[in-house]
Amino acid sequence: MDTPVKQWMTGSPVSIEADASALEALEAMIEHGIRHLPVVDTSRRVVGIVSIDDLRAGLPLEVSLRRPPSPEERLLARDVQVGDVMTYAPEVVRRDIALDEAAQRMADRRIGCLPVVDAEGRLEGILSETDVLHAVATRLWTDRVRARGGADDERAALIDELRRERERIRKEMTSTARDAETLITESRLGGLDEEERAADRTEARLADSIRELAYRRLEALDRALGRAEHGEIDRCERCEGRIPLARLRAMPGTTLCVACARRAGL
Repeated sequence: MDTPVKQWMTGSPVSIEADASALEALEAMIEHGIRHLPVVDTSRRVVGIVSIDDLRAGLPLEVSLRRPPSPEERLLARDVQVGDVMTYAPEVVRRDIALDEAAQRMADRRIGCLPVVDAEGRLEGILSETDVLHAVATRLWTDRVRARGGADDERAALIDELRRERERIRKEMTSTARDAETLITESRLGGLDEEERAADRTEARLADSIRELAYRRLEALDRALGRAEHGEIDRCERCEGRIPLARLRAMPGTTLCVACARRAGL
């Protein structure tokens, strides 16, 4: 993986200042679904890093990414600042460092992320374990399809994978719909008590949420395969350049390359 970190890092990451409340850091992690926050000064120079594990160790409450603290718990932690629990002077990297070197540093130091900074130490991005795993998975997939042939073969392999995924989702949605209908029927006819009915309602809501995500993915796959029929699956609709196949694999419904998506604020 001799590609530079800048190709895989998360740009413009969520950050926080050292004098902010630790509860504010927790709320940002919950809102954005992340486990680390770079800590910056007023010039956006990186001075620390705070992780969910730091918050769990430093706050007098049960810290979870699944739920915000209760009012009572907030009172217990109201005086704790980010600077009280963060790691100072963390390991950082520049955007042009090779990804394999950055990954090795993370493994050697047993850290979950690396802030990416410019020459003045100002925050530019963050490289997380998830970013590294995505890079590895993309490389393995790319190597596999390259072994089959050139760009046309890679495109054909991607389209084939998207078709198979669409079929799997449709089958799963059909099965899930049958399960939900059975659950409703049993709830109505089975003489369940209130606690059991409440559990069934919770399960049904969860199923609805999962089904909504599946619908979105299915719509994205349908858009991608529709574009594929016209030979346009990897053509950016704005600049008419190529959309990397790795991007299409992760976001099949996209019609923009990375550069155009950034300019559009997407």
